[in-house]
Amino acid sequence: MNLAMSTAKQFSLAQTQQWMQSVLVRQEGRSHAAFAEQLVSDSSRLTAARHLDIYRHSYVARLRECMKNQFSALAYALGEGLFQMFADQYLAARPSDSYTLNELGRRFPDFLEETRPDAGQEVRESWIDFVIQLARFEYALSEIFDAQADEEGEPACESTPDERLRLAPLLSLFHHPYPICRYYLEVTREKEPELPFEEESHCVVTRNNYRLGLLEIKPAQYYLLDALVRGHTVAWAKEHLVSRHGFDAQRLDNAWSGWRKTFIAAGFFRTSD
Repeated sequence: MNLAMSTAKQFSLAQTQQWMQSVLVRQEGRSHAAFAEQLVSDSSRLTAARHLDIYRHSYVARLRECMKNQFSALAYALGEGLFQMFADQYLAARPSDSYTLNELGRRFPDFLEETRPDAGQEVRESWIDFVIQLARFEYALSEIFDAQADEEGEPACESTPDERLRLAPLLSLFHHPYPICRYYLEVTREKEPELPFEEESHCVVTRNNYRLGLLEIKPAQYYLLDALVRGHTVAWAKEHLVSRHGFDAQRLDNAWSGWRKTFIAAGFFRTSD
């Protein structure tokens, strides 16, 4: 699609960009068939308006595909038609403001929250809460995958003493009132899960060598790792579990032996200098 540059000089770059966005995403604004002829060149086979229509359809299809890739589990949960409807509404109301499509869905969870159909009701629909939490989790995964971080460092091994364990640079903890991580994993493994009931869940997401790892964990493991995320040592974290959460010290020592093996195998730890 070629812009009719000689005529387009009448319009500023900002005006042209705004018009293109309204036509491609919102499909609104001035009659694009008439206005297109001032900005888009005809060809020997197609009119300016037809050129624009072809570009618009391919552009919207690309955005839809990108949204589905970023929110694959959500698309499964909602079904193809309903997900596409929500995605189209979002793309029209919140056009991309970034140079990269990696951030296309950045505001999608907030959009779902703002436009939830039970917003004015005293009793909220639980399935909507699940949908919004799943959307936030999926976008968080994409942020972790794209994050800039130094992944260098020697991975910890079972012989690494506790005082030399440090968390991997890209490790995030999640706590949900629904089994969000489990549902996401079951979708990606093509297990065709049903929409879940409320169930408190905790999980860890890591990135090692640009591969994401997801692991469901127990509440006690979450509390311990959360203390490490906040900069405390393993010894302090264990003491905190005993004093704050009422864990038996001996049972915790026994449990930690198995936990650290699992955490090290999952790539949670590096060896500090």
